[in-house]
Amino acid sequence: MSCSRENDINVLSVTENLETSNESDDLIIGFKGLFNDMYARYISKKVRAGMNQKLKDGMVLTPPMGYFKDKNTNEIVVVEEHAEIVRRIFDMYLNGYGLNSIAKILNQEGVKSPAYYQKKLFGKNLGYNKPEIGRRYLWDNTGVKRILQNEFYIGTVVNHKTYNNKITHIRKNIPENEQYRHEKIVPAIISKDKWEHVQFIMSDKVKRNVRAGSNKPCHRYAGLIKCGCGSSFVCKTRNWRDFSERIEYVCNGYHCYGKENCSPHRINEMILDELIYKEILAVKDSAIENYNSIEADVKKWMKQKNNVGNKLQKLNNELEQRKEDQKDILLERIRDKDHSEIYSEMLETWENDIQQIKQEIESIKDYNTTIKKRKSEIKQTVDLIEEIVKDGAISNANLRLLVDEIKIYESDKRLKIEINLKANFTKHFEIYGKSGENHSLILQDLRK
Repeated sequence: MSCSRENDINVLSVTENLETSNESDDLIIGFKGLFNDMYARYISKKVRAGMNQKLKDGMVLTPPMGYFKDKNTNEIVVVEEHAEIVRRIFDMYLNGYGLNSIAKILNQEGVKSPAYYQKKLFGKNLGYNKPEIGRRYLWDNTGVKRILQNEFYIGTVVNHKTYNNKITHIRKNIPENEQYRHEKIVPAIISKDKWEHVQFIMSDKVKRNVRAGSNKPCHRYAGLIKCGCGSSFVCKTRNWRDFSERIEYVCNGYHCYGKENCSPHRINEMILDELIYKEILAVKDSAIENYNSIEADVKKWMKQKNNVGNKLQKLNNELEQRKEDQKDILLERIRDKDHSEIYSEMLETWENDIQQIKQEIESIKDYNTTIKKRKSEIKQTVDLIEEIVKDGAISNANLRLLVDEIKIYESDKRLKIEINLKANFTKHFEIYGKSGENHSLILQDLRK
């Protein structure tokens, strides 16, 4: 209407018998426009409320690559051909490949990006607003990262992640505690353990600034080894005549700045593998020993269970009696005010007795719960270690789950290696010759 006024155009409405040139009609048109706008806003609000309820119920609009949604039944099914690509991406990352390396390998093999499969299954061209290179459906590190971080692949649907501000029209993220999470609502392509494993490694690589080579996985101990001088260790591949390829780690302080900063000490990757494997087996033996000790305590507990039950009953009776006596003393103190101090001392003694009895009762009750819980935790630890070492070696992914840091110092032409696993009881030192050969000179066990 404003445009018609600016251009001096008269608008006639035959159905409503209104004319914009008429001053009174122009006022009515303004009111009608206002009411129509309010009605449109009301309908929009109801539509948003209905959509919000569907999201709350776990509705899936468009599933990610690897899935197909039936329009008639709304059933989500796995498309195995595409799901294999997703599984391969997870496996490649766990084997040490970086985001860029995975994207490059997939592009070299002609594997299309998720947008291609979305268009193929749902008829949606997700690259219409992208440059020509985007329409070639190439992978990049962002696309690979989205796959690896998507909880949909473990069967979890998360809705209501963002919202569009109706006033500023700016899209904002919604806090996690306000999002709608639905676990095990769709078929899983990736196991939860594997997904959590990947999330841990992603955060750990960022923390340690680990970078993979082009089309190659990152080195096993990249970011895990520190020198006594404060520098990191970097990997060097040695190729000797008549010998196989050897992977060594050298102090980056020496590598970059020479002898003025640090000495030229190094460690063979095979030596580190043997040390870590030996340490994990030692942790397993220690856990089994603790488990057997607790098992003996459980059997002892079971034999005394009847006696313990009688003792609990006796303590509870004694507690009730102390409380009754306490009430009687309190009444006597009120009656015999001349000797109130004596009664106050008696009340204090009785209160101490009551607290001691309560503590003894709780300790007996907690013992049964605590000992069973501890036994279960140790059993889980043993099972986990057995799964990790079942192939006779530790995989790259499990290595980063287990090892917190390895520190290497040089002293008197020998290397002192400090291994810190992700537990307080798994730390020890070993002294090695500078060549990396094990002289077994000192082994200080610091397990707690």
